[in-house]
Amino acid sequence: MPSLLKVGAFAKVCQPGIRSCNEQIARLTGMFTLASSLLNIFTLPSGAMLDALGPRATAAVFGGLATFGCWIYSLGPENDTNYTVGFILMSLSGPYIFNCTMSFGNFFPAHAGLITACLVGSFDASSGDFAILASMIDTGLSFGTAFRLLALMTATCWLTTFAWPDSPVESAKESERRELVKRDVWEICRSAEFWLLVYTASISMISLNFFIATAYPQLLSGGLSGEDADTLNSDFAWLLPAGGIVFAPLIGTIVDRLGVAMGYIILQCTYGAFTFLLMVYSTIGTSYSFPRAAFVCFAFCRPLFYTLNPVFCGRHFGQSNFGSSFGLTLTIAGFCNLLVQPLASLANTRGFPLINSILGLLQFSTILFPIWLMKRTETKHGDTLPYSSA
Repeated sequence: MPSLLKVGAFAKVCQPGIRSCNEQIARLTGMFTLASSLLNIFTLPSGAMLDALGPRATAAVFGGLATFGCWIYSLGPENDTNYTVGFILMSLSGPYIFNCTMSFGNFFPAHAGLITACLVGSFDASSGDFAILASMIDTGLSFGTAFRLLALMTATCWLTTFAWPDSPVESAKESERRELVKRDVWEICRSAEFWLLVYTASISMISLNFFIATAYPQLLSGGLSGEDADTLNSDFAWLLPAGGIVFAPLIGTIVDRLGVAMGYIILQCTYGAFTFLLMVYSTIGTSYSFPRAAFVCFAFCRPLFYTLNPVFCGRHFGQSNFGSSFGLTLTIAGFCNLLVQPLASLANTRGFPLINSILGLLQFSTILFPIWLMKRTETKHGDTLPYSSA
């Protein structure tokens, strides 16, 4: 966001001579919220496209859209609409290419957590490109040139999709593969665990994306100067992708050794620590220590959340229904994610501590999901695959 503010994105809504204003920040927050919501809303249709066309064709289609999106985004200084259109295309295309590999861990159930965590870590690391671009822009490179370079890099990656094999690679022998649960899609939708998963995913997604969308305004609200807030925001931009890589072995160990249910409990506890640190920062202000500690907690929570959901869907709902169960979960959560924008607007008038407290309480309520899973495991002897590492 600081780089976009510096290049004057949506600056027309501000009074002349003002570096930034609430209306401009609201426009940028709205752009992020719209893109992240559309991303999750279209997860189910993209899954159907993946099933129909296969990973090679799907990756080729979205790779082309990503390249086009980078080029449109580079034209943002000429027209504010280009920022929104380009950002949406980039936001939609990258994750859908990534989804082509998302179910890979289900072929190795004993190590699904580690494999998925590594994939999520790699995906998170890709956001480091934007931190690099921001640094290049700060050193004098024009906004348009920076994103045309990104478009060139994306086009190179897009060309590699044509080197993918025409037919699927031979899978492991059936005797070496764990048989996963097979359930009808409508049976899944009627189950209590599916709706508990949807509730947990929706609350977690709103909480995580709210902070990503409002990190910079929250830093400013703590009393820091614009320069200090820029420094901390830059730290966050680097820590977020780094966390996905650094924490991948730990997340994999948690999911594979302790189980999915315990993973969700650890997620809620870590998010609680994150909320507490934000509240302390809001009270004390002008301190680097508390927001940086909060950033570390957040950098752990985000990849853990995005690892737990696909692993649970694969283990409990079965590989044959993975696309439907995982896609439908994120689609519903995507609609709920539209609440981020009104919450951000409310935070501008009522204060961030109030909204962070509400989200913290809602996040704590999702602990009912892992508790329910553990209780069901206790009462259903031998049915440990969906919830534990067994």
